[in-house]
This record gives sequence, structure tokens and C-alpha cells, in this order.
Amino acid sequence: MKRLPHLLALVALLVSTSARNPLPAAAQEPLPDHWILIERLAELEGQSEPFRVVVDHMAGVVKARSGVPGRLTCVDRALTEPWSVPALARELRDTLSAVVEQKDGSFASTWVGIAAHLDQQPPAASEHPGLADLDGRWDALADPELSGLPLLEALSDFVGAANGLLVEGLSKLSPPERRLLFSGGADFREAWYRGHFPGVETSAENAERVADWVHLLADAPFEHALYRAVAERLARLGEQAFVTTLVKRLGDVKERPKLEGFSGDLRAVVGEGPADRVVLGGKGKGKYGGPAALVIDLGGNDQYTRAAVVDEATALVSIVVDVAGNDTYEGECATATGGVALLFDAKGKDKYQGGRFTQAAATFGVALLVDRSGNDTYLMEDYGQGHALAGTALLYDFGGDDTYEAWAFAQGGGLAGGLSALVDADGDDSYLADLHWPDVYGNSGPNIYHGASQGYCTGIRSNGGAAGGLAALLDLGDGEDRYQSGNFSQGGAYYFSFALMYDGGGDDENFGTRYSQGFGVHQAAAVRWDAGGDDTYTCRSVAHTGMAWDEGVGYLLEDGGDDVYDVGDLGNGGAAQTGVAILIDLDGKDRYKSGSAGQGGTGSSEYHNKPSIGVLIDLGGDKDQYSNSGRGDGERRVTEGVEIFLDSKAKSFEKALRSLR
Repeated sequence: MKRLPHLLALVALLVSTSARNPLPAAAQEPLPDHWILIERLAELEGQSEPFRVVVDHMAGVVKARSGVPGRLTCVDRALTEPWSVPALARELRDTLSAVVEQKDGSFASTWVGIAAHLDQQPPAASEHPGLADLDGRWDALADPELSGLPLLEALSDFVGAANGLLVEGLSKLSPPERRLLFSGGADFREAWYRGHFPGVETSAENAERVADWVHLLADAPFEHALYRAVAERLARLGEQAFVTTLVKRLGDVKERPKLEGFSGDLRAVVGEGPADRVVLGGKGKGKYGGPAALVIDLGGNDQYTRAAVVDEATALVSIVVDVAGNDTYEGECATATGGVALLFDAKGKDKYQGGRFTQAAATFGVALLVDRSGNDTYLMEDYGQGHALAGTALLYDFGGDDTYEAWAFAQGGGLAGGLSALVDADGDDSYLADLHWPDVYGNSGPNIYHGASQGYCTGIRSNGGAAGGLAALLDLGDGEDRYQSGNFSQGGAYYFSFALMYDGGGDDENFGTRYSQGFGVHQAAAVRWDAGGDDTYTCRSVAHTGMAWDEGVGYLLEDGGDDVYDVGDLGNGGAAQTGVAILIDLDGKDRYKSGSAGQGGTGSSEYHNKPSIGVLIDLGGDKDQYSNSGRGDGERRVTEGVEIFLDSKAKSFEKALRSLR
């Protein structure tokens, strides 16, 4: 596995600062160099006044909508300080990628970072007796001398105590809220899907289901911070230092019990029920389909039809640790409704195949799927592969050439609050989230579908509204990757959300449609960021590749390489309805083809009767090609709108700025 570079060129440039005084409407911190360059270009061409109008308007966006529940601090900052978006993207990337750098596989720093991004300070163990108790139980479990049945009994006590903490936290919800959480999720997901059919009026029943969930999102006193604190402790069961000892410590246990839902090489069962049940499987083939708080499988090519699933209010912990083997996970796996579901697969060529709501999917809970090696395949329908609704859902694959296929709301595709993420550490990977959900507009073009995936998050604008959360798709390696998704995908955000799609390098192919590849829509901000390589960005329909609409902020950041941008209208740095859209390509022989209001262009403005800011900056000095008039190699174009274009031989923002003087 290749190490994640710490100081990629683009971020170093984008987050570097200058002593120059910021605009009056800006934060007190110095502005980053890319924004200073953009502001200077506007000033030189007499566009400072309309530029300032947009900046001042964005500074007031959050205040004007202060009643939207669930807004996150980082989203507010992204909207009111559009220059801060690249730095916020870097912070999110670093938080989610930290575990990849750590040899022990510990998620400790990841949980802390997630809590900060979601404005939820985790309770300290010193201030919470239940967490301190879990820490003490873990210290005993970590003793390598503890083995055999005593170890299994200690594990049962550990997960049982964790379940007790979660049940206590859940008790703050009213009985109707608990019923809706555990019984209404499937109905809500179907209602949300049905709401995407163009020209079809939403039924009264489905409208009521969505309204009920909007109220739950706004009002339920769910203890998200406590849940993640418990998940942090339970995730220690998947750390390499613990997993690598299991064969030695449990290999001699051979009780051969019988338990409904489990068969094959079953070695032991400990615990009184699903809330504290621990199931041990040996190195032979096993079949697992029953409820358990913890399943440990020591090897073999196993079949799971239920793996790490929480769907009952009395059994809120479910964990699978599979030590080795080419395994098959069918149906639900790593799904959490109001609980904590963790799946760790340490080794093997695995296949994950399911339907709706699976493969790291959470609703008011925490779901984590970790696959540490092998060329793996992930196939599912919708709402999974790193999908959260007011929860935390993480899918990590640490290596191999992997395939991810889904319909929609997947691969780091989130809905309402929480964090949804898919992180792939290395390999030549393929991502598909397309071809099934209908085009909600009905007029985007032939064979265009809804995707809502690959680093995308949305809030809910109807029924009083619920702000969105955070979403990310990170491919950290420099393999040759292929991405394809339907509308609203690939580094995009909608209604008080923030999202990132990041690729660590390599020659990649990106295929999108309407709203794709670095866009912010209706008070949201997002980034599509690529660390290098000869990449292609191909989009049908309109609105993509560094695009913004209605007080949104969208960035596409390219570190370098010979790139091709082949897109439609309002793309390649195109903004409308008082948005801020920026495409920055640092180097390479690049080709840009787009329709109207693109390549540093702007569109309509009747929503707020104020202009937008559309920017395309290409640095490096290589021979570039542009399809739109007024753009060319080595040229500068700034017009009212505010439209800003610069192709410069300079290798940095600072040098480009000096060349303007």
C-alpha cells in the first residue's frame, strides 16, 4: 500500500496565506493565495464592486436561514467564507485517511476528528463511568494470557456492557420516536425513492412519512457523541494487534455447539441472548445468519447472510471479526439502526452482495465496514457502501483492485445529518452508482439517471427542512480508477451539506451527468479534488466540474497532468443564481470543452438579483486548449457576471499574482 502524500502541491498552494488585508466582509484570518489572485484579477479589470457584492451576500447566507435545524459549523463557514473550502476539504480528507497511515489499524484519532467535524464533543471516560468501565474491561481483554473460554466470556461481558450503555442512551427518545426509528426506516427510504419520479405527485402517505422523519431529525435527543465513544472502544476488536492473536488464543476451543442461524465449523457460543452473545467459528467453512453481539471466525471460506446488523432496540451491538478466507456476505452487513454495527474482514478475496441499506449503512447509529486486503467486490442496490441518515457510516478497504456497484445514495452518499464515507486505500478500482433511479427532472437527456453518490450529501428542504451533513469518497492510491455515477454525484452537496470526492493520483476516468464533479447547490459546498495524473472528466447534460447554483460553492481542484474536460453548459467553473464556482488546474497540457456559461462563466441571477463568481485558472505554462470564445493559452479574461479566466505560465498562485503587476 502506497503512503498518502502529506504535502500535495495543490493544498500547499490553496491553504498558504498572505499578509494582505482581506475584504471587509471576510474573516480576520489572512486569505489564501488562490483567493487573493482571484480578487486581484477582478480588481484589475474593474469588477471589484460586483465581486464584493457576491462575497458580502455569501457572508449573510447563514444568518438569513438561521432557522434551518442541524446546521454544521464547517458548512456555515464554507458558505460564508468560500475561500476556506479547499482547507476544509483537506481537513476532512486528513481525518478520514489517518487510520490508513497507522499500522495498528486504530480508529481512535478518526473518531475524534469525526466528532469535531460534526460539532459533537465526545464524553470523556473520566466523566462517564460507563465508558471508564469499558476501558477497564478492554485492558483485561488485551492481556495475551487470557485465552479459550475465559476470553470468550470476557468478550461477552464487554459487548454486553457496551449494549447497556447504548440502551441507556436510547432511553431519552420517547416511545413514538423509538418506534419510528426502528420500524419506520424502510418506509422512509421507499418514500424518498418514490419522490424522485418526475411528474408523479407524492402520495399523502409518503409525504407524511418524510415529514415524520424531518421532525425526528430535528427533535430526537439522540446521543450521537456517546454512540461514537462506544463505537471507538468496540472498534478495538478489529485492530491488528488484537486480531492477530485470536487464532492462538481461541484455536483450541472446540465445543461444537448448535445454534439456530449458525452452522458449519461452529466452535463455541457464549452469552445469554443477542445482546451479549459471542459466536466462535473455526478455520473450516461456516454459515452465519443469526443475531449475535460478536462473531469471530478464525478462517475458511465463509458465508454470511446476516453480518453485523443492528435492527432491534434491545440488542444495539453487532460485530463480526473474520480473520481469514474468501468470504461471501449476502443480504445485510454492517448496518446500524440506533446502534453500533462493526464488520472487520482481515484477509481474503471477498464478495459483498446485498439489496437496500447495507454495506456500511447507518440511521441514528454507527456502521463501520473494514476490509483489510484482497481484490473485493461490493454489489448492492441503494442506501449503502458508506451511507448515513443522521448517523456515521464508514466503509474502508485497505488494498486490492476493488469493484463497487450500487444504484443510488451510496459510496459516500449521505442524507440529512451525519457522516457518510467510503475510503479505499489503494489499487485500480471501479465505482458505479447509476442506471436505476429515475432522472428526477425528466429532461436531463436520454439514459440519464439519479445517482446521489460518490461523495455527495443532501439535506431535506421540505416540511420545515433539515440540514445535510458530511460525505466523502476518498481513493487514496495512485491507481487507474474509473468513476461513473448519475445526477448529483462525485463531490457535490445540496442544502447545508459539505462533501468531498478525492483521488490520490493515477490516470483516472470520471463520468458524470447533471450536477457532478465539484458542485454546491442551494446553500451547500463541495469539492472534487484529484492529486494528479492524466484524467478525463466527461459529463452529459449540464452543471458540473466546478459549479455552483443558488448560494452554493463548488470547486474542482486538479494538481496536474494532461487532463481532458468534456462537459455541457454551466461547467468548468460555471456559476449561477449568486453562487461561487472555481476550477483550478495546476499543470499539464489540458483540453477544455464546454457549453455556455462555462470556463470561468456565469448564468442567470433572478433568484437574488445579484451576480455570481465563475472562475477557471490554469497554471503551469503547458499548451492548453479551450472551446469557448475569449479563452486561450496564456490569456486573461475578466467580465461582468463575475466571469474570471486565467491561463498562466506561472507555477504558483504567488508567481501568477506577481505577473499581473
